[in-house]
Amino acid sequence: MDLKATRISSNFPAHLRMTLRSLLPSILFMGGCLLSAGASALQVVVETTPNGEVFPTLELSRPAQGTETPDDDGNGLLRVRLNGLDAGKTVKLQLSTQGLLKPFVIERRVEGDTLIRPRLAWDVDALRQLRDPRQQVLTVAISGAGVASSVRTIPIRVHPLDEALYFVRESKADVDLGWAFAAWVDPNHPVVDEILGMAGLSDTPRSRGRDERLRLAREMWVVLERRGLRYASERTGISQGPVMYSQRVRLLSSIWDDRVANCMDGSVLIASVLERLGIESFIVLVPGHAFVGFYTGSDKREAEFLETTLLGNARLSGTQGRGREGDLRERALAGFEAARQAGKTAYRRASPRLDGRHRPDFALIDISTARAYGIMPLAGGNKRMHRADVVAQAPNQSSQRPADHSP
Repeated sequence: MDLKATRISSNFPAHLRMTLRSLLPSILFMGGCLLSAGASALQVVVETTPNGEVFPTLELSRPAQGTETPDDDGNGLLRVRLNGLDAGKTVKLQLSTQGLLKPFVIERRVEGDTLIRPRLAWDVDALRQLRDPRQQVLTVAISGAGVASSVRTIPIRVHPLDEALYFVRESKADVDLGWAFAAWVDPNHPVVDEILGMAGLSDTPRSRGRDERLRLAREMWVVLERRGLRYASERTGISQGPVMYSQRVRLLSSIWDDRVANCMDGSVLIASVLERLGIESFIVLVPGHAFVGFYTGSDKREAEFLETTLLGNARLSGTQGRGREGDLRERALAGFEAARQAGKTAYRRASPRLDGRHRPDFALIDISTARAYGIMPLAGGNKRMHRADVVAQAPNQSSQRPADHSP
């Protein structure tokens, strides 16, 4: 099949910090305060996007940039602006809130309007225990020579690791964060090790043609059926506008242990295994739903699609229950073929709107492109993944999508 160029999340460049630098000024929540500083006054404005909301996942999935000021390496969704002092004064800024390994502390020489993008040190283990957004306060402390010390608190709401923020629309500005879904795709997670072991598959890098890629995908699907993984029909959208759009996505360990997966859960699990096998994959978002696709050649000109809602559907082969191994494999293979056909149909319907102009309802998130943009697997999902392993150089933003799904 041929591919057409499309604009996929054109507002999302190499790094989130770069993404938001030009967009945030018109869409920020401000928790500012004027602090007395002798003859002059230091103005401190704390800005968050979305309004008062904080998503640690957007920070945890982004590698450190290795700048000269690593403590000023945040993604820009939380910013502190300092102004009002004579240039040349040094100010010490400290931010603290529940769920951090340590407070953020930085000393900065004020040069007119000074902007700081803090990178907060989130405690991943503590965040894993968070089930729902938590209302808390962000404490901002300012001190320095010639500056009256002051402490202020700003209300924020911290979101759990299984909530993916993928679009923000405030003050007529759109911030497309769809690439962040790749953070839940974790090819080096122990669950992927177990799947490959059960399937007897090797992740040794080698050239894989269309038939081999299909075979690997089939064997992976059989393992998911053997595990008893089933589709869970549940409401996955958490916030669906008009300002904030977010989606629940389980970490791989939760999917595997609970043996249930919504449409997005199944998609990120399958994409994780495919990435480990060296097969480029993507996730397709449509209103209220998601499914997964993978390229059948290294040139990304042909693709297959899998409808994960058919996971665990025992009626497909006419055999009920787990039965013997041969029956289970027959049922799994029938399910795989049904998932291929259903995925192909779903893509055919969605394809005309995967042009970048129908966000946030329609989107195609290419996982390898997201990796090149700097989106890494969540630290909470796999502690063996090092930030330095992620490609930091972004490719040309012009991407591709399958335009025809016939083999």
